[in-house]
Amino acid sequence: MVKQSIFALLFLAACNVSPAPQSTGGLPFDGGAGSSCERAVAVVTSDYKSTNIVVSSLDGVTQSQSFVSSGAAKPGLALALSGDVDVPFAAPGSKRVVILDRYGTNVITWMDLGTARVIAQLPIGTGFQSNPHDYLDVDARRAYVSRYGTNPSPGAQSFDQGGDLLVLDTEKFAITGRIPMPEDVPGIQPCPDAMAWLRGQVVVSLGRWSADFARTGDGRLVAVAPATNRIVWTVDIPGLQACGRLAVSPSGDLAAVACSSKLNMTTHKFDPKGSDIVLYDTTVLPPKEIRRFDLGKKLDVGLQPTITFAAEDRILALSYGGNGKVGDAAFALNTTTGEVVQLAEAPKAYVLGGMHCAPGCGDVCLLGDAQRNRLRRWHVTAERGFEPLEDAVLDTLIGLPPRSIGGL
Repeated sequence: MVKQSIFALLFLAACNVSPAPQSTGGLPFDGGAGSSCERAVAVVTSDYKSTNIVVSSLDGVTQSQSFVSSGAAKPGLALALSGDVDVPFAAPGSKRVVILDRYGTNVITWMDLGTARVIAQLPIGTGFQSNPHDYLDVDARRAYVSRYGTNPSPGAQSFDQGGDLLVLDTEKFAITGRIPMPEDVPGIQPCPDAMAWLRGQVVVSLGRWSADFARTGDGRLVAVAPATNRIVWTVDIPGLQACGRLAVSPSGDLAAVACSSKLNMTTHKFDPKGSDIVLYDTTVLPPKEIRRFDLGKKLDVGLQPTITFAAEDRILALSYGGNGKVGDAAFALNTTTGEVVQLAEAPKAYVLGGMHCAPGCGDVCLLGDAQRNRLRRWHVTAERGFEPLEDAVLDTLIGLPPRSIGGL
């Protein structure tokens, strides 16, 4: 689904639908010994009222059409899935399926990929709309959850401040601590969003919005050392706003972040001056900015905040419709030359979203297309770039459109 909460606010009236087909089951895996490749992907399909999770192979071929859904009765699923659901972008180290039920529900669900059995559920609202945005296993017993929301009246119960990374015990399924995110501008909340690994540290992007989304600060990346649960560095992104997850190249030597800029809620247009992709040298920490590509102004768009490396020098990126283009667009960016190649264009805005690339593990990139209700696919090679493959149909049982993709 669309990652920026400002858009998710349009769909807060999430509710369950009539009973759906029973789960189509899990997938047996041998544990992937000796392989650094992910085993599969979880695709969130949703109409923002109900949700179905599809499990597909790395090349987009469906393996389980309805791993779990809002309407399916599932033993152990005491809190049914709403319509505002996401999955972690990075594959959980525990090999479990992790589901984040966001605004209005505020629950983390762990499931077994092999059996589709619910292992546990943990409410993390702690008395307010915490709006969990991402999840990352940091070791065999702990995980971080980024809570986008900030509690305007904390102090009623433990860990109820928000604007933080919650520390979870993933054996007891309990909250054990929190790491508050920094914010120095009055009236601006940190809005911790997407997380990524970088050389043993966890980097979280801060959305930095006011409570009414009328004001925003420039982008900010914050790194946390899992060994101490302490912030070890901060990198600001001057002049750009609403920045997403730090995408790391296959070698780990480069990283990039995309920023959308502030959306004008009257004109429904983005400010291209505040939108771009920034490339970093990550052989040093904190990362050193190498280059900006001036893409917002060149393309007259607001870039979507989620990007991913398809190869060491190729990035798959998206733009929102509503500015220079009526609909969303997908494009490839060559980080060496700055060349931009358009890959796909949709007839409407807010229909392309959710991506996954598997460099060195089949080299296929996937992109959710809610308008077509398909996964668009490309095979990436050094010689020919992004070669289009046939679109993949996700499921024929429920038929909800794809919104988000996470590794498994």
